[in-house]
Amino acid sequence: MFLIWIGGCATRYAQPPLLLKAPTIESNPPSFSESWGNGKTQKEGDHSIIRKENSQVYIITSEKNGEKDGTEIRYDKKTKKIVSETSYKNGLLEGLSKKYSPEGGWLYETILYRHGKKVEVREYNQKGQMVHSTPYKNNQKNGVEQRFGYISGVLESRVTYVNGTVKDLKSYCSNGKLSLEMKLNGCRVGPEKSWYCDTGILQRKSPYRNCKLNGIEKRYDNAGHLQYAVSYRNGLKDGYAKEYYPDGKVKYVVFYHQGKVDEKGYFYGTDGSKERMDYDTLTHFCDKFPEVFTEWWWAK
Repeated sequence: MFLIWIGGCATRYAQPPLLLKAPTIESNPPSFSESWGNGKTQKEGDHSIIRKENSQVYIITSEKNGEKDGTEIRYDKKTKKIVSETSYKNGLLEGLSKKYSPEGGWLYETILYRHGKKVEVREYNQKGQMVHSTPYKNNQKNGVEQRFGYISGVLESRVTYVNGTVKDLKSYCSNGKLSLEMKLNGCRVGPEKSWYCDTGILQRKSPYRNCKLNGIEKRYDNAGHLQYAVSYRNGLKDGYAKEYYPDGKVKYVVFYHQGKVDEKGYFYGTDGSKERMDYDTLTHFCDKFPEVFTEWWWAK
């Protein structure tokens, strides 16, 4: 079997190259007829090749001094398609292990081991494209995890882990432009930004502190004009919330206290006039303000 392993060992995955398209691997798993050898156990140098079966699979295991050493291969009994190739050294998982679909025999997952511990896990689609890669250190996610579209193969996200904790998330548009960037330390911290995919113009900037929105969140239209500015404290609207005309002048302003709208809000005309809104109009207008962005399932 020949398998292209891009990036080498896990220490190089601190900052892997930005790949906008999923890399393709070449996989040629051994066929059952070539490996089974009439089901006989045999010697190969100082190793024993042991062949056995159960109700579901045929198993071919390389052993040395009574311990697994080399490759163990399993085939589905119904389809005769390969199920897995697992590498060992002195009884410990070592090197590249592979999992295959028993229906079609195509590679869908690889796990790289060093001294029995995971170094990297990769997943593949039926076209042989890597659609997900996660580096590990001491069996914890550590480094940059990458996700690609299962069908399209286009880069979707890169998530940076340090000892199992999410530190940074970047999400990408189908055209390769950055669409979202978050700073995290187990939860959201620091400025968070999103961009329009078609223009690359900043869409939103949200300030996070202590895992919650704290400060002024700003949102822009596709031309880069400020649309909304909303004040937050500890994750709740607190202070002013404003909507703007394209020329940057204030159109509406309302006020919040601990997430609830106060009975005070104003409309500003293009001529500079100012009109106080009644409470019904005020509460109806407040429904226009965007909800807090919450779609960050990568960063759990």
